[in-house]
Amino acid sequence: MDVPRPELILDLSGGGVTAEEVRKMFPSPVCFTAFIDGSRAPDKAGLMSALAEAFRFPAYFGKNWDALLDCLRSLPEEIPAGGYVLAIENSKMFLAASPKDLEDFLDIAGEAKKFLSGKLKIGFSIVLL
Repeated sequence: MDVPRPELILDLSGGGVTAEEVRKMFPSPVCFTAFIDGSRAPDKAGLMSALAEAFRFPAYFGKNWDALLDCLRSLPEEIPAGGYVLAIENSKMFLAASPKDLEDFLDIAGEAKKFLSGKLKIGFSIVLL
C-alpha cells in the first residue's frame, strides 16, 4: 500500500472530519499518526509538551526548536513507519497565543518534511481538525 503524501498542511478543520476518519486516511502501521489538542498548545511550551507526548520523544528532548527538528528527523529510528502525521484537534487554538511560534513551528515542520521525504522517501504531514 502506498503511503499518502499530501502537502505539509492538510486543512480539514471545516469539514467535521473525525479522528477515526483521519486514522482511516493514514492507516497504521503504514503511517504513524500523532494526535494533539490545539487547546493544550497555545504557545511554544505547550506545543513542546504535547509533541513530546504524542510522538513519544525521548526523555532527553530539550523542548527547543533545534531539539524538535532532531526528534522529527529521527522518527523513523524511534517509531518505524512509512509516513508520519500530526493531527491537531481544536486547530483554531493551536499556537493562537504566539504567531511567531506558529511561524517557527511551520518552518521546523517543513524542514523535517523535506528531510524525511528527500533522504528517506517518507511522508510527514500536519492535518488540521
